[in-house]
Amino acid sequence: MKRWGLMLALVVGYGVAFAAPVVIDQFNDGKKENALGGATGAWFDPEDKSIYCRAENDPAVFFGLAGQSLRLEYDIRSQRENTQRPTNYSVAFPVTVSNPAFNGYYSIFPPQNLERHSHLIFWAKGDAERGYPRSFKVEIKDGQTAAGYVVEGLTDRWRRFAIPLREFRGIRDWTNIKEFVIVFASEANRKDGAIHLDDIYFAESEEQNLSLPAEEMTIAEPDRPLTVDGDLRDWPKKAWHDIADATRVELGARSGKKDAAARFALAWDADNLYLAVQLTDNEIVNNEEGDALWKGDCLEVFLVPGGTEFTWGDPAVYQLGFAPTSAAGNPGRWAWFQRRAPKNDETRVVWSKDRRAVEIALAWSFLKMAGGVNRDLGFTLAFHDADAKDVTPECKLNWSFGTTGTRRHRVGKLVLR
Repeated sequence: MKRWGLMLALVVGYGVAFAAPVVIDQFNDGKKENALGGATGAWFDPEDKSIYCRAENDPAVFFGLAGQSLRLEYDIRSQRENTQRPTNYSVAFPVTVSNPAFNGYYSIFPPQNLERHSHLIFWAKGDAERGYPRSFKVEIKDGQTAAGYVVEGLTDRWRRFAIPLREFRGIRDWTNIKEFVIVFASEANRKDGAIHLDDIYFAESEEQNLSLPAEEMTIAEPDRPLTVDGDLRDWPKKAWHDIADATRVELGARSGKKDAAARFALAWDADNLYLAVQLTDNEIVNNEEGDALWKGDCLEVFLVPGGTEFTWGDPAVYQLGFAPTSAAGNPGRWAWFQRRAPKNDETRVVWSKDRRAVEIALAWSFLKMAGGVNRDLGFTLAFHDADAKDVTPECKLNWSFGTTGTRRHRVGKLVLR
């Protein structure tokens, strides 16, 4: 998974006062303490040797483009459950004591004020080989009380769970949250199994993310030559990919998909890589030019000829910006790592009249590579939305982007067919 440090720096850099998420853990460093410096671990009844819960970091399984996850393996098939005990009234007819077993995982941290936060968010998946529960319980504690919520719908694929904090009805003091807990008990539909967790945090909104999905896409040569004219009707329906849902929000906030959303399609031939983008935007705003083009409404295209991982600023990598308008009153474009505007024969760009659709032809010669079958390259598309008239002045959607180290990043993968 990507680290939140860079994301926070970007939010501050944009000058927008979004509340940073309270990150409980991303499990990247393999430490036993959480991201807030508190203790973590498995908990269970030490007197019951027939049950267990094991907590360990797993470097082979993680959400996003890099990192680790938390793997919890549990067994609550207790030999002490449903035991029979004789009573003072009858030895022959003992009473059955249910004595249900339970265990789980805890993460303790210094008191956190969550008055500006609205959701507990995490990613989870079941271990298909070991088996997994369809549901389990999460709890948070404020030092006085504990409140729980049953998570349902777990599968063997990563799923994002966003739980409104109002669902934790027993919490009395939202300025003093001290603990996050996983419980395997009667809520679990099976008494043994394993799950993975990643990116556990308290968010200001349902769409606030720490990591974006790892993606791979295969693109083909078009059936007929493409005309770069801003008319998207000649692109086949199966070619389109959305970056519109909550998992694509890299930073900022929006009032909904009508405020900011995008879909895109790609194709290639011997001369060019073609990109078509359809935007949903309630207001077109960009009063910048040149290397400041990103501050307004702007598409950002990352292309990495050597793979999916790169160092920020590497001139062999391309971070290209395409804006529907600019301070000059006409569409703008910029290549940040090359520190110049691409020429017309390097990037042919045609916007529709309403500035919400664009077709772009990126010359392979400009990218210093050749297109060809089975060739692959790193790619992502981002849409930075700026608004002047509503309460969500900034939002950025991204297809596939992550941070793997200091100035090191990773994007999604394109394979040419």
